[in-house]
Amino acid sequence: MRLVPVALASRIYRGFWRALPPSAQFPLDGVEAALRGKADLIRHLDLTAGLLRRRRHKEALFVGWVLAGDESSGAARVRALLPHAFLRTQGVNSVIVRKPRKEFAPFRPRREDVARIVRAGFDVVVFQGVDGPDAEALARALSAAGTRTVYAIGDLTRTGIAEAVDLVVVASDALRAAAPGRPEAIEVIESAIDAPPGLVKDYSRPPDRADIRVAWVGYPENLHLLEPVREALRHPRLARFQLVTISRGPGVTYQWDRKRVHQQLLACDIAVLPSAPTDWYAAKPNTRATMLKALGLPIVASPIASYLETLEHGKSGYFARDVEEWIRYLEALADFEHRREIGLADRERILARYGADAIGRRWLDLLERLAPRQDP
Repeated sequence: MRLVPVALASRIYRGFWRALPPSAQFPLDGVEAALRGKADLIRHLDLTAGLLRRRRHKEALFVGWVLAGDESSGAARVRALLPHAFLRTQGVNSVIVRKPRKEFAPFRPRREDVARIVRAGFDVVVFQGVDGPDAEALARALSAAGTRTVYAIGDLTRTGIAEAVDLVVVASDALRAAAPGRPEAIEVIESAIDAPPGLVKDYSRPPDRADIRVAWVGYPENLHLLEPVREALRHPRLARFQLVTISRGPGVTYQWDRKRVHQQLLACDIAVLPSAPTDWYAAKPNTRATMLKALGLPIVASPIASYLETLEHGKSGYFARDVEEWIRYLEALADFEHRREIGLADRERILARYGADAIGRRWLDLLERLAPRQDP
């Protein structure tokens, strides 16, 4: 018995595939992608479900998201996955088109995948942190087909996709001032709070330990920012203070895990947000400040613009400009009652302004302005 050559079998399969309706093509593409080990490129089954909903509810806003990471990526969570979840509660046909398991994995879709995304007929497609030539080509193809496009970013990056999309959404006013592209095509939507609703530090009694734990959470490439904090903690007046670091890689207290990080932070007493006077850091959004405030932790931070807009010095946090100020404000928080006061101050306002529903509502308003709903 002779086997059918692989090339011939592929042509037969493609001929069979082309004869099918799109509702059958997409599931087959999902199986093929999984067999080829590329299931994280295009989420064909989710796209199929979105297309089926589109047929049933033609009036619903149809939004696609092309992400730079999955739930383990803080940027993907706060700038895409949380807004996406809110949109679904509001009747929006929101679809995660791409969600790679490895953060910032190169976006290299197949030619047929690009054609399929364009043919889906989205009202708006949002690129969350995804850039490069292939992303730019997809954005231009979508625009040519009548789909509005958005690039959502939380860091200062200079990339060609800012020119390829209709709108850039940045996460801070400082980013808007520094972002590339057309100023009239840049809007600010801050990150949603990256903490479970209702989770807050228990201040019903002081901790039954002598040490005071100072928490820092961040990317490993930012560990160097802790140097003024480390120097401050070497001062004799802060002998009881212990630094707790949560990140990835060697030399940290805890390896970052999205299922454990919030409880690890709540086991600490003070949070620190040191930064650096460079354009990259000066434009950073307030993502960690709002998360820590939602958890009820008192914060000592560097005075970058987004933190200054979020916290009030001496009331809901402290701003330290040099080692002496880091020593002074950390020492001020040695008192348990003062920690409670600073940690909980202004928390309700922060939750109301930056909670997932509030940020999701701003995304909904923006998307509806970009692509107003049409009557069926």
